[in-house]
Amino acid sequence: MKEKINKIYENRQNFIVIGLTGKTGSGCSTIAKILENGYINYNSYNCELSITQNKKASIINKFASENFKNDNKKFKVIKPSTILIMLFLFDNKIIIEKISSVYKLLTKTVKSIESDDEYNKKEESRKENLNKEINELKEINKILNVLQKEVKIFKNFFDFINTIDLEKEKDIGNQISKEIKKVKEIYEKKLAKETSEDISKEIRSMFNIGEELDLKEYKIYFDKFQLLKLENFNQEDLKKNIESKVELKREIFNNFLTKYSKENSENFINLYNDFNKKIQDLRQIEEDDKKLSTKDLQLIGDLVREYIDIYQLPTYCNFLIKAYREKAKKYNQSCYIVIDSLKNPFEIVFFKERYSAYYTFSIHSKDEIIKQRLKNLKYSNDDIDYIHRKEQNVDIKDKQKGSLDSAKDFNSQNITECVQRSDIYIDNNDDKKDTLYRQIFKYLSLIVHPGLITPSNDEIIMQLALTAKLNSGCISRQVGAVVLNKHGSVKSIGWNDVPEGQISCLLRSHSELLNNSTSNIYSRYEKTKFREDDRFKYIFSTKKNKVNQYEESNKLGLNDSFCFKTIQNKIDGDKNQVYTRSLHAEENAFLQASKFGNSEILGGQLFTTASPCFLCAKKAYQLGIKRIVYIEAYPDISNEQVFDIGTHEIEIIHFRGAIGLAYQKLYEPLFPYKDELKALNEVKNK
Repeated sequence: MKEKINKIYENRQNFIVIGLTGKTGSGCSTIAKILENGYINYNSYNCELSITQNKKASIINKFASENFKNDNKKFKVIKPSTILIMLFLFDNKIIIEKISSVYKLLTKTVKSIESDDEYNKKEESRKENLNKEINELKEINKILNVLQKEVKIFKNFFDFINTIDLEKEKDIGNQISKEIKKVKEIYEKKLAKETSEDISKEIRSMFNIGEELDLKEYKIYFDKFQLLKLENFNQEDLKKNIESKVELKREIFNNFLTKYSKENSENFINLYNDFNKKIQDLRQIEEDDKKLSTKDLQLIGDLVREYIDIYQLPTYCNFLIKAYREKAKKYNQSCYIVIDSLKNPFEIVFFKERYSAYYTFSIHSKDEIIKQRLKNLKYSNDDIDYIHRKEQNVDIKDKQKGSLDSAKDFNSQNITECVQRSDIYIDNNDDKKDTLYRQIFKYLSLIVHPGLITPSNDEIIMQLALTAKLNSGCISRQVGAVVLNKHGSVKSIGWNDVPEGQISCLLRSHSELLNNSTSNIYSRYEKTKFREDDRFKYIFSTKKNKVNQYEESNKLGLNDSFCFKTIQNKIDGDKNQVYTRSLHAEENAFLQASKFGNSEILGGQLFTTASPCFLCAKKAYQLGIKRIVYIEAYPDISNEQVFDIGTHEIEIIHFRGAIGLAYQKLYEPLFPYKDELKALNEVKNK
């Protein structure tokens, strides 16, 4: 029986992948270092906790001390920052595409359509984008110099770019265009002459591989590459063949790495470790012109996602995971991986869809604590502000860009969205070793042995709020909230949605309203003025044509929902929350309590998947809520302006614990604990 029990837990104990996410300075690297070093003795008892909480902590400590002491159970750390630099150095496409973007902006003409003001705005936007692209090219060159990587075919072009100043040299555009044409011609000639032997040499040089390895065994498409000639073509066909050859070259590298990381796992791991040591050393240098900064890595990350592939970074991380896994199998060991850290939500999606043993840990610290940590590391205030705005995907006007309404939103870092998609939330505010260790080893223990302890009260209630948010029919975002009385009893549950009796935006239809619907699911205003406005008719385009605005989504069988607030704001030329059809989740929960004559929430608690906005914060204060627990921080001044004033003391807490699918996976035993103990301990009579 004991062997059967061990077999059931084998997969969980042999393989774990943890992705860390959080703001720079929140402590992701601290968590990664703890996981890398493995279990050490820590004090599980905390005098501030209840008897029940301390008993749970003691059970976890006992389990962790037996199951995470061995070197076999220490985590291997994967640094996406190192993978990004490897991708940047392996592939010239980023440089090529960036140069191409500059050329398109230089040759783009702005037509005067409606007015001089519109023309001037578009021309100003073009110049602003051009300046941004030029500055990014200069930054790319600086990064190449820091990495001591010389790309000969681009050297003269970069030397020229570093000398120009668009503000001072007004007529420099023609000169830039000439330089771009020169480098384009040089690159195309090089690509035209490139043979399969050249590719083979490049692979051997890049990955430090000797002649003893026969690349033909890797089924690389050398012959196909050799057949792609770039001679005697017209301009259009030449462009297609250049693109084909570039893509095939990338395919050759990816196919090679897929097999090499598996069949020569230890060599591939050594290659990564060599790169990682170099990158981490460059990050510690104090001189700015020789240092690889966080801003440099943010830029490279955005460019890799934009110009190579949104999944290229996690794909290469996955090559390394497979290499570690193959090595572990070879030596009959466990394979524990921690990725430090993920900043784009689709990278989290990538791993969630591939590994049932994958969990995202969101690391949270208060802004003032983060700022002090970074200042101690000699970051300036400007650097800190820039880094955090960039990784939260906030634009220059300090407006939260939560929606994915442009390609940039898919390519950028977005910690806010990463936090929403996390499985386990770790608090790193007081920096006490024991507190951090208790959290980490609690969830590691539950990952390998579900049901060791029961969830905390906060986890139980936040799981309710998370489930409630799925009822929301809002097509912008979903939020759930739960209100408790002062005794901790649930008094109401709410989610952001339209008032009872109305139909949510998710279930309404653009075409239905446009085709003179008389249904009462649309308002009188919508069936008159709103429906006739071009900003509703042509919802995704400024062109007044008869093309179905939902043509592509209709092909996929998707409902043609629309957001009333977004369109009405376009009509008014304004940006506000006044016209939202939905009640906020907290507002809805408060009204539910009031609607059914419940007045027991004075001194109670509010659990919400997103912290209250300014208006809901005032309602919580008025109702006498004493404790608010949230996951995602709402981007306004509610805490400072509403809660830090007056005679009411309100405790604002960032949620700590497991929710969502992880809640079920960690707290649902694989079978009854009593049966497990019996199976492990029962002695058969001889």
